[in-house]
Amino acid sequence: MAYNENSLKRFGDNIAMLMAGNNISKETAKEMMIETLKGDQPDLQQGAFLAALRMKGETDDEIVGCFEAIIESDTNSISLGDLPVVENCGTGMDTLKTFNISTISAIVASSLDVPIARHGARAISSKCGTVDLCETLGVDVDCSVEKVKESIERCGLGLFNGTSAEVHPMGLGRILSQIRFGTTLNIAASLANPALPRIAVRGVGAPEQIEPTLKVMQRIGYEKGIVFHGFNNDMSAGMDELSTLGISRIGHFNKNEVEYFEITPEAAGLSNGDYNDIRPETDKEIEAAKAVSLLAGKGDKSRSDIVALNAGAVLWMADSVNSLKEGVSAAKQIISKGSAIQKLLTWVRAQNREPESGYEIIKRLCNRCNIEMRSIQ
Repeated sequence: MAYNENSLKRFGDNIAMLMAGNNISKETAKEMMIETLKGDQPDLQQGAFLAALRMKGETDDEIVGCFEAIIESDTNSISLGDLPVVENCGTGMDTLKTFNISTISAIVASSLDVPIARHGARAISSKCGTVDLCETLGVDVDCSVEKVKESIERCGLGLFNGTSAEVHPMGLGRILSQIRFGTTLNIAASLANPALPRIAVRGVGAPEQIEPTLKVMQRIGYEKGIVFHGFNNDMSAGMDELSTLGISRIGHFNKNEVEYFEITPEAAGLSNGDYNDIRPETDKEIEAAKAVSLLAGKGDKSRSDIVALNAGAVLWMADSVNSLKEGVSAAKQIISKGSAIQKLLTWVRAQNREPESGYEIIKRLCNRCNIEMRSIQ
């Protein structure tokens, strides 16, 4: 492909500005992201742009510009009418790696009649991304956005694959498939949910990302949500989830009202957990089997507690309960009863071009975990 020299120089000059620690405007960030998505710049320039922006530290304007480029130029959006869908996700880039808590939390919260529209990707900075886990559980992660919409409407849960051309047809999937480090896309691209939800539960990779992420979400149309970062017991490392190991820092907004606070596991009605119990598995099949066991009420206590904490946050933001602590209590009951496994089975059948194929995957995982299929039909 032949590139225009003037375009190369202009793009390169902006990269040099970022490398020198200078900010760029929302409009410039949007233009550069569009060129990156379209492949109008060489791969080296595209990578340099993403790396320079991350190393400088993104401003609200820069993140919003990148988001607008993705949602307007590279997203097949859908409408769910007045359905009050909630989005939950973790952005990655954290220093304390855990199993995929947000995915299992979404299934638990959906079991309590909260409609959820998720937007995730394969692993970039983690061992098992949302798409990786859901695929291993039997969900059709490469289906069309219309199929995901149908799943949300039928069973209250759906996942848009951020690396799929069905969802982002121009270039996002290409970019995400080629990088293995955290970038602006962890925030800007994760916000480009085709369902355009207005309620969100979002974990970020560092405490300093809470405030700017919250401000960006307000600017792009979210009406209500929480943004958080959880720590281990000595605060030497953290996760993009609410933590049962130590305190969690939270930013909460409801339209223009904003508050920042901290919570402990005890304040949410939980005991402190052990990091060794929530470490990620290196094998996706083992991770999927543990997810099935947890949803069937046979999971490890530490894993079940941290899922309950994060599912409780979804229930709280959806106004299903009056507080985070009430949400945790409701989620714990669903987990202990084992009824969330039924939601997974329903979802696998709803978001699937070949429902019986997905069913066979769930059947195999249940057999591995000694769970009788007839008890969850």
